[in-house]
Amino acid sequence: MTTYLLILIMFAVAFILQIFLTGFQMKGFNLNYARLHRMGRVAIGRSRGGFNAGAIAMFAVDKRGNILTGCYLKGITIFAKWKNIDDFNGRYVGGLTKEDCEKLSPPARKAILNASENYVTIMSGGEVVNPPSLFGRITGFITGKNRRKKAHK
Repeated sequence: MTTYLLILIMFAVAFILQIFLTGFQMKGFNLNYARLHRMGRVAIGRSRGGFNAGAIAMFAVDKRGNILTGCYLKGITIFAKWKNIDDFNGRYVGGLTKEDCEKLSPPARKAILNASENYVTIMSGGEVVNPPSLFGRITGFITGKNRRKKAHK
């Protein structure tokens, strides 16, 4: 019985530590967002990682859509740090291409291109639709909300 209790306590401590450290990462996001938002609009993109590294990219954008500055977060764990990216300063955010991001890692590249797509979508009056998370897909499968509807003839 004491072995199970010890394992339960270890999981509880790990869970609480995860929540605590995630709070630091969220604080970093909020500080960077606020810094960029003071400069103008903010274009945000993300790349889901799953078991691989994910990324979030943010750009401060002027009224014409030109990038003033940007930053990105890339990594698997909560210990990932925000990095400034000034390679795109002065460029139109909606015109970024894969070739422009060749020097960056694939997750950072996907997040930057997603920020570009999101900016174009929002500025044209559309709405950014985020795909469901793994948990959302599983829940949708169980409840039947994600099943494809058959076309009636």
